[in-house]
Amino acid sequence: MAIFANKSGGFYLTALAAILTLVSLIVYNSVMYTYTLIYVLLVAALVLEVLPLFLNIPFLTGVAPVANAVLNGAAGMGSAVVMVNQIAYVVTGLDQMSTITSYIVFASVAIVAMLVNIVAAFLKWEK
Repeated sequence: MAIFANKSGGFYLTALAAILTLVSLIVYNSVMYTYTLIYVLLVAALVLEVLPLFLNIPFLTGVAPVANAVLNGAAGMGSAVVMVNQIAYVVTGLDQMSTITSYIVFASVAIVAMLVNIVAAFLKWEK
């Protein structure tokens, strides 16, 4: 396939980050309390991750991993705004851990996607 010809680590890590962002978007639907801005951040990150995979524009391939790291980090950390009370209820023993398990999975996947984007920003896109 022509899309995979002469690609290097940055390309593949950006593709992995796109998959992780899609997984985090799917998992975020099962979180108890959601925030619309997090959906916007995740969709924007997903679009910015997929565009450079198909459009080989040097500006996009250079800027996209950095912008995606910021978007995924903001989504992962910003989602705690509406979950603070629920996390406190679990810590104090008023609720069970199962009420925040999906949030923990979402935040973990979003932060891993951010880290993958940071690594991809330092790697070449093509051989």
